Amino acid sequence: MPLESKGMLSPFTIVTCFFTGGLFPLLGSYVALDIGAVSSMNYFYLLLVVIGGFVAHWILAHTIHDLYHYEIEKRETFSKRTLKVMLVASAIFLLSIAIYLSIKVGWLVMVFSIIGAIVCMYAEGLLHHESQMAIGAFFLVVGAFYVQAGTFSLPTTSLLRLLCIALFAFFSQYGWLLFYRLDDYGWTPRVRNKSILLTKTGLIFLVLYFVIGHLP
Repeated sequence: MPLESKGMLSPFTIVTCFFTGGLFPLLGSYVALDIGAVSSMNYFYLLLVVIGGFVAHWILAHTIHDLYHYEIEKRETFSKRTLKVMLVASAIFLLSIAIYLSIKVGWLVMVFSIIGAIVCMYAEGLLHHESQMAIGAFFLVVGAFYVQAGTFSLPTTSLLRLLCIALFAFFSQYGWLLFYRLDDYGWTPRVRNKSILLTKTGLIFLVLYFVIGHLP
């Protein structure tokens, strides 16, 4: 299957969904440990948010996406019936994870989960803007952090560092998604440069994360 193919079975789709849905929660969990919000990682909770993030970005998002684009363009995907079954199954699975972690950690988990589900509705006829997945990346980091720490009652510097790493996720995701959609916007220098600038803006917040960590 060529790398340039579209659809939820495309290798490109699967890999990028893992990068976003799986690694941003991992990053948020690491931050909780790095800034001292927790003394040790809860690896079971970590596994749940990584799996949940990946399922949300790959199955929940792309079953919706492929259903809306089924008659518009050729996509590497399942039949409509299978897509609908997978959509319902993934929603039930993700809701189960959200309920479990809400009981174990706190009600804010459900809030972050709902936000994530909404921004995953990335298809024609629904919300349709590259900033959606960037918002999703932001809350994957913040949500995964909260699942580990269980609170935001932390020193100001710790909260600032969390905000910095979440903004790093937001801008890096926003920039590359804009670049990904250049075929929709047109390959113009203006749009291309906007994508590059947005992506590199994330580096500012990544640097600030480390700088704030070394303040007296």
